[in-house]
Amino acid sequence: MNKPIDQVDRERFVSDLDKNFSVIAAAGSGKTRAITDRIVEIAKSSQARDWLPQLVVVAFTNRAADEMQQRARAEVLRAGISLEVLAAFNRTFFGTIHSFCVRLLESYGHHVGLSPTFEVITDDEEVWNQFVQQQTTIGRSLSDENRRELLRHMQVRDLMELGRRADLNVIDTATEKCPNTDFSAIYRYVAKGATLQTVPAFQKELKQAEQTWRETEDFIRWPIRDSDAKDFVPLWREAFGPLRRWINQAALCVAAEVQRDYRAYRIERGLVTYDDQIALALELIQRPEIGRQIRQKSFRVILDEAQDTDPRQFSLLLELTRRPRRRDGRMAGNQTQRSASRAFLHGR
Repeated sequence: MNKPIDQVDRERFVSDLDKNFSVIAAAGSGKTRAITDRIVEIAKSSQARDWLPQLVVVAFTNRAADEMQQRARAEVLRAGISLEVLAAFNRTFFGTIHSFCVRLLESYGHHVGLSPTFEVITDDEEVWNQFVQQQTTIGRSLSDENRRELLRHMQVRDLMELGRRADLNVIDTATEKCPNTDFSAIYRYVAKGATLQTVPAFQKELKQAEQTWRETEDFIRWPIRDSDAKDFVPLWREAFGPLRRWINQAALCVAAEVQRDYRAYRIERGLVTYDDQIALALELIQRPEIGRQIRQKSFRVILDEAQDTDPRQFSLLLELTRRPRRRDGRMAGNQTQRSASRAFLHGR
């Protein structure tokens, strides 16, 4: 039987246990078999009793993780390992990234205010409704003037839903005042041809909206642009661009505030969503002292179907395998010491 043309690379992946790998391979090319063979090689090595309890095998689904564990166990037993090594293998983690995060939170979650008896929830509708009912202030991250102005352009419920649904990082506070937009170029535009059916109506609605904006404190409904005329669209973009950017920045700022408040509300009640599991695990490992404690466990990560892992999840796995820092900020160990190994397998 002919060997695959990449046989040498396959053998390296299995036997070079102190190396990091990123494997890109097609479906059916033997990724699961390669993972199993690498685990068996670890079990047969002289470091087996130390490395197997540190091994974290992450799959996309629990079913895939269970299958991988069963296949690995069968091969490990076939290899005739000792009872001590088998006991170490039984401490290897097989599961999803979320189930691994749960383990981290069970051990370290109290550092972020999480109860040891927290509950993982898949449907937060009731919790969200309770949070909304008790939320009396929104937009405190903005100045009073900017808050009032934003709420003239966006409704509170839309800002709340943005905070609930969006995946937001830290957003800078909108410190600049709302721009004093000039619409005169739009008003001077002379409609002709097809634009006679759209632009005049838009100009009329815009005048009414601008009057509301400048002369009252009422909510403003800006007209929708119906014309795609090449000489009109640039005028519209130039006039509305600064205002739209300001609204977007301010809205994201408030949405991030809502997101933080809602997460704090859940944590206080011992409730954790799937997104919380990743976010809180990242927060833990980014705290110098806690991150050092976690990294001292020297986790060795094997990730299957890495292409299905989002950036935050991938970042967490990378952070897990970095060398721990000492309290003075320097890397622990000597200069030649490697981080714990990691193997990421991408399907295509």
